[in-house]
Amino acid sequence: MNAGSLDKFTISDNVEVKPCESGWLITWPENNGSMVLSGAAWELGGVNWNDAAYLVMEVTGLENFNLAFVWLFLSGETMESPYTMVNVGVIPGIRTKITFPMDALDSNKMFMPRTPGRLKEIVLGRGVALNQVKSFVITTKKCHKPQRMILHDIYLTQEEPDYIINHEPIIDKLGQLKTRDWNGKTLSEEAMIARLIGELEKYGEGCTYKGWSQYGGDLSVKWESTGFFRTHFDGKRWFLADPEGYRFISTGLDCCIPGDMGYITGMKELHDELPDKDKFSDAYNEDDMHSGFAGDCVCFSIANLIRTFGEDWKNEWTRLTKNRLIDWHYNTIGNWSDREFVQKARLPYVWPLKDFPSTKKRIFRDFPDVFDDEYEENAKVFARQLNEFKKDPYMIGYFLRNEPEWAFVNGLLIAEKVLENPENSACKQLFIEDLRKKYGDIKGLNSAWKMDYYSFDALLTPQMSIAALSDEAKDDAREFSKKMIRRYVSVPSLACKAIDPDHMNLGMRYSMLTDPILLEGYEYFDVFSLNGYQESPYEEVQQAGELTGKPVIIGEFHFGAIDVGMMSAGICSVATQKDRGMAYRMYYEKGCDSPYFVGAHYFVLNDQAALGRFDGENMQIGMVDVCHKPYDGFVDEVRKVNGEIYKIADGKRTLPEPEVHRIPRLMGF
Repeated sequence: MNAGSLDKFTISDNVEVKPCESGWLITWPENNGSMVLSGAAWELGGVNWNDAAYLVMEVTGLENFNLAFVWLFLSGETMESPYTMVNVGVIPGIRTKITFPMDALDSNKMFMPRTPGRLKEIVLGRGVALNQVKSFVITTKKCHKPQRMILHDIYLTQEEPDYIINHEPIIDKLGQLKTRDWNGKTLSEEAMIARLIGELEKYGEGCTYKGWSQYGGDLSVKWESTGFFRTHFDGKRWFLADPEGYRFISTGLDCCIPGDMGYITGMKELHDELPDKDKFSDAYNEDDMHSGFAGDCVCFSIANLIRTFGEDWKNEWTRLTKNRLIDWHYNTIGNWSDREFVQKARLPYVWPLKDFPSTKKRIFRDFPDVFDDEYEENAKVFARQLNEFKKDPYMIGYFLRNEPEWAFVNGLLIAEKVLENPENSACKQLFIEDLRKKYGDIKGLNSAWKMDYYSFDALLTPQMSIAALSDEAKDDAREFSKKMIRRYVSVPSLACKAIDPDHMNLGMRYSMLTDPILLEGYEYFDVFSLNGYQESPYEEVQQAGELTGKPVIIGEFHFGAIDVGMMSAGICSVATQKDRGMAYRMYYEKGCDSPYFVGAHYFVLNDQAALGRFDGENMQIGMVDVCHKPYDGFVDEVRKVNGEIYKIADGKRTLPEPEVHRIPRLMGF
């Protein structure tokens, strides 16, 4: 370890630090602790902070679950001042280099590219300039037990380091973790094949809904039939209505795909045996790779289907999965599902539109220059993809996009970023024009904002944190932010309705309501959507419903556990598969307590890849594992809850509120 590096930090009393052969053995308490580096001209590894291109930490996690770090770059004593937070996860047991490019301190890019050994790395906060940073803090996420790690080195560098990993294999031939055993682990390829073929034979000619319409609607309640899904308020609460008019609550399953691609760049030696690229070519299909995440990927789940069903694996998986969905009483194929599967299954589905309209100039992260004519033209092109779906009665509706990255920042006023951005955008020109109309002359603006601008043209150069200047400046930023978000929503929404007036616009699937201004433009949605990673969706559903008067659907939620062979549970984590089932029950029951709740979609069908997918997520959140074996303790409860959904909505619950053993999430985000 670089001599003296750790000595530069102030370490909290609850963090235990001991020297060891390859660095420092550090034990973080359950509720985390801190290591703080303060000063104006720091050096780590002989490089000055202001000259560095990368911050590098080399660590080995010593538990059997993900090591989760937080790095904080603070400009003040608290997080009320501008800051940048970096959340990062690390595969345990592997000496790993975690890097952070210093030019990402502005928080304009949210997700860092994947590197070997490192899992998901997310940049949060409004951003901070390097010369504003007063302290650098290293801490960990809260955990269900103390976390031990070896800190081998921490340094600054002007060049990105290599990411060589030297370690014995930890993933077996079937894609399972070798370093752990658990109840339900598939012990051989032969056992997997026999089980899957036997399950398919058990379904025979196929499952059908009982007591439900062909679309999964409740046969006991019928309203007007329109031939398409729609919303309906029955005087007490919101529902959907299926194409035949039967009342409908959407119980959905996201990512009905054959499996999750796993990132293997720089980590191939961590596998006993990778599938042969000739025999298992379909397992190397990278069509689902996301923009900005390049690398080699393989899907062990698909390889296992090929081992089981041969060349006809896709058709057999389709047949198996459709029967499972009906058997588990799901009535909706959720977001990011296989298009071919959707077409063959003939079950209700939602669809994520792709390539949300953007512009050459962006305001912040993925927020486009919405008042540029380019935005409107691109929205028309975006909407044309709905031509493929126009007459399909099984399509419930479409999501415009998923989790806008700009909306992750708590308290963000996007209009502030307009003036901070050096680009002379259409948004900036309109904002300045609005200010000119409101204040008349520069004296009026200066008086309100407590500034001394020479003219309105001064706003063409970057102006930082205008909302902090005065109450009037904050109000102006807030009002123009509303105007921007309304434009952001209305332009693509109107373009889509012009192409397809029959299917429902299901909104943006916001990650969270970080501010009520995210509700701007809600009138252009038929249903407001959120992704709800909480114990209960009630509070956010009720808030969104009361403020908009619209029905609300949850686009994603899940629960993961640590009692089986994965290194991470979920964003919402519990102890066991039984706890997953009880948490699932409580989620739907609490959701149905809101008269605005019209459904929720579970994320996902398959566990994520053990060493992480394209962006590093490696959670045990699936209905099935990498060998397509259902998690019975979880699935049994899912089947019951989904089958009782209309009784639950009517308040006819059969069980008391379940007890759930919850634990903190085991990843860096």
